[in-house]
Amino acid sequence: MAVFTAIGAAIGTAVAGGIGVGTLIGASVGLAVGMGVKANAASKKAQAATDTMTGIQEEIITVQEEVTGVQTEQIQVQKEIAAQQQEQERLAVRRQRRQAIREAQIVRARQRNVAQAMGAAGASSVSGGAASIGSELSAALGYSTQQSGLSERIFQGRQRTLDLQSEINTLYGKAGVLQSQSNIAAAQAGMYASQASNFMGIAQTSLNLGMRFAGY
Repeated sequence: MAVFTAIGAAIGTAVAGGIGVGTLIGASVGLAVGMGVKANAASKKAQAATDTMTGIQEEIITVQEEVTGVQTEQIQVQKEIAAQQQEQERLAVRRQRRQAIREAQIVRARQRNVAQAMGAAGASSVSGGAASIGSELSAALGYSTQQSGLSERIFQGRQRTLDLQSEINTLYGKAGVLQSQSNIAAAQAGMYASQASNFMGIAQTSLNLGMRFAGY
């Protein structure tokens, strides 16, 4: 600032031919140049802060896209869980129906056994009863295996849903931090832009004064 003022004062003295007026002109020009330099520096800082803010906003968009992808996966897992639960319910209903049919068959068989003599029918009744028990045991084991497998997949699906929700929460937290950084960068850009505008205003005023002193 002092250098610009000294140079401006020397030029002003030579041109105006009066030390007092020349000094004022030089001071005005020097001040204008100094303010222009400051305005340029402030403008560069404002641009840098704006670039930082833009970069952070782009990163926020990337995080939001990641959140969308994780949420989509979470929805798919939830659909799979719902489908497996429905399959469990269908298996339970079918088992209940089979049990009801078997119970009805057992009741009819007992009624026949009571009505029939314990002769030739005895052997077939015993063998038929054994076959029925074997069939019922096999069905029960199959049902248990199916239900166990579905329960395991449902458990894994629910755990995966919790993991995905944790990932979503983490991404939301990251987005929040980035947004705070973006807000700071935006505030800095505004501050530097305001400084640049003020410096340019002072520079323009100084030039106007210098021109008045010079008689323009």
